[in-house]
Amino acid sequence: MIAEAFVGLDVSRTVLQIAVRPSGEHWSTGIDDVGMNETAEKLRELHPNLVVMEAHGGPELPLAGTLASLGLPFALVSPRSIKEFTRAIGGIRQDRNQARLLAHFAELVRPEVRKVPAESIQHLKTLRSRRVEVLQMMALEQGRIPMSPPSIQKELKNHIHFLEKSVFGIDEEISRTVRLSVRS
Repeated sequence: MIAEAFVGLDVSRTVLQIAVRPSGEHWSTGIDDVGMNETAEKLRELHPNLVVMEAHGGPELPLAGTLASLGLPFALVSPRSIKEFTRAIGGIRQDRNQARLLAHFAELVRPEVRKVPAESIQHLKTLRSRRVEVLQMMALEQGRIPMSPPSIQKELKNHIHFLEKSVFGIDEEISRTVRLSVRS
């Protein structure tokens, strides 16, 4: 375990880039369930002082929900704050180094950690658990399609579509919960 660790997470629609200061460790992964969960677990083992993400109101919210449900300290900062920080340190913002820039920001500025209320954390844990259950049901149903007769395949596909909509609804609820719980 590092004595101090400040993490920058650059969340895009397809890639999650992670940088840790002062160790210099960095990696990237997909923004899918596997990538987000692996990153969250790795960060939990790291015990960071702070995890910083830019607040765009999009793909970072489910990840923030995951971090909150694991009790990891995080801050969502405005893109404007990052832009001003970049100017202040004499740098030019480069998206390929955005996670490193965010980690540097976390280390130097140390923005306020977002305190998520206990009831919101519990709600996020429940939502994450339900999401995993629905994804497992989807996987089971998808595995049944190849061995089923056409009439059953149609019903399985309809059920999978219903489950996909359910996952989308859970994701929206996670985002809404995070958005409401981190407002100052």
